[in-house]
Amino acid sequence: MLIDKYKHISFDLDGTLAHTAPEYRYKIVPATISQLGGSIKDKYHIDRFWFEHDRDNIIQECFNLDPEVFWAVFKKLDTAESRNPHARAYNDAEPAIRKLKEFGKTISIITGSPPWIAEMEISKLNGAPYNTQLSLGCSDEIKMKPEPHGLIYIMKKMSVMANETLYIGNSKEDAMFAKNAGVDFIHIERDEHPFDLKEYAVATITSLSELFV
Repeated sequence: MLIDKYKHISFDLDGTLAHTAPEYRYKIVPATISQLGGSIKDKYHIDRFWFEHDRDNIIQECFNLDPEVFWAVFKKLDTAESRNPHARAYNDAEPAIRKLKEFGKTISIITGSPPWIAEMEISKLNGAPYNTQLSLGCSDEIKMKPEPHGLIYIMKKMSVMANETLYIGNSKEDAMFAKNAGVDFIHIERDEHPFDLKEYAVATITSLSELFV
C-alpha cells in the first residue's frame, strides 16, 4: 500500500478533506474588495487568491489593496457561520481517516485556515479519529505554507521523523510545504485548480481510497 512505510499521515484540510463550494469564494472575496474600494477583474483572480500561496502579492497586484487591511476585513466576513452552508467533507475523507486509524497510523491535520473555520470543517468528518490539528499562522513561530515550521512542529509533537511522515494535499503550496520539511507528499487531484509540481509527489491520486491499494 502507498501508506505502508509511514507512521504519521498528515492532511491538508481545504480541498483535501473538506470542500467549499466555488460560489462562496465568488461571494466573500468580492464583498471584501468592495468594502475596501478595491477592484477585481474576473473570477480567475479570485481562484488565484483562493488556491495559490503568494496571497499578499495577489491582493496587492490584482485587487489594488493593502494586504493587512484586506485580511482584517476578510476575517470578519469569513466566519464559520457564513461558510458552513457551503462546506462539506469529501465522501472519501471520513472512511479513509477511520481506516488509517485501524492500521495504527498517527494522524494530523495541518491547515492554513483559522481555527474557527478549521473546527467547523473538521466537524463534518463526523468524529473520524485523528491525533492533532494545527491552524498555521496563529503565532510568529509557526508560519503559513509553504514555510515548513508547522509540519516540523507537529512531527516533534508526535515524536516522529520526516522519513516516517507523509503529507497529503491538493495544492502547490502543500507540495512545497512537504518538500521544505523533508517529507514525502501525495497529491490528491480534486479537479479544482491546476497543479504543476507533480515531480514533488511520490504519487497522484483521485480518491483517498487509493491510499490502501
